[in-house]
Amino acid sequence: MNLDFINVAVNWTLVGLIWVIQLVHYPTFAYVDNSNFLQFHAHHSKSISIIVMPLMLIELALATYFAYQNQWNFIALTPLLFVLLIWASTFFIQVPIHQKLGQGKNLVLIQKLVNTNWIRTVFWTIKAIWVSYYFQN
Repeated sequence: MNLDFINVAVNWTLVGLIWVIQLVHYPTFAYVDNSNFLQFHAHHSKSISIIVMPLMLIELALATYFAYQNQWNFIALTPLLFVLLIWASTFFIQVPIHQKLGQGKNLVLIQKLVNTNWIRTVFWTIKAIWVSYYFQN
């Protein structure tokens, strides 16, 4: 199994996850009863991190490796730039919203989470298409 295949597989796995989160899971936050929300949100945060963080770390390593191997040319550097934008969105926008939701259900924050998560959804989707086109042999 070569790195190109792993790169494409990791990218599309993250795309599938983010679309499920975007269209199903985050909107479901609004339907969770107030009395169960803190436990639900804590479970979500812990469970999704176990799945997504290893994939995001692999994605970062692969994007860095391919950019370096291709002498930082535009085609190889672009996925790394997308990764950095996704990480910035995650840690500067979505994580702070999750931290506030960890204090209690707030429909305005839930809608903000859904709305701002489109950043990651779009970037991951474009990145996976880019990687599939340029790196799959």
